[in-house]
Amino acid sequence: MRRKNLCAEPAETLDALDGDPSDWQDFKNGSSMSLQPGQYVASCNVTERGNAKARIQYWDEVHHLQLGEVYGAAIGVNVMRIDPQTASGKCNFSVCGCRATDFIVERTDTYALA
Repeated sequence: MRRKNLCAEPAETLDALDGDPSDWQDFKNGSSMSLQPGQYVASCNVTERGNAKARIQYWDEVHHLQLGEVYGAAIGVNVMRIDPQTASGKCNFSVCGCRATDFIVERTDTYALA
């Protein structure tokens, strides 16, 4: 199958360097995208960290579910697997304690490490 990035705005930059990763109000949310039930791989490039507890989350706003998380996000590419059980039109990346860009969400069966 051909690879396809499902992310609505892959080049957007989310910046929440000064946030507290234990406080949900300090997270910066990215653009929403639609996902159908299935297995996906989500990744982004962390270009700067504000602290060692930096977090990247991928979540479903409609169903209020966190679908994936990287705790202690490192500089460079961070990857998570997500498995939504229901369709949603408002899934998005969220960051705290870091700056991230180059967002990718693709179906697991088309994902390649290269």
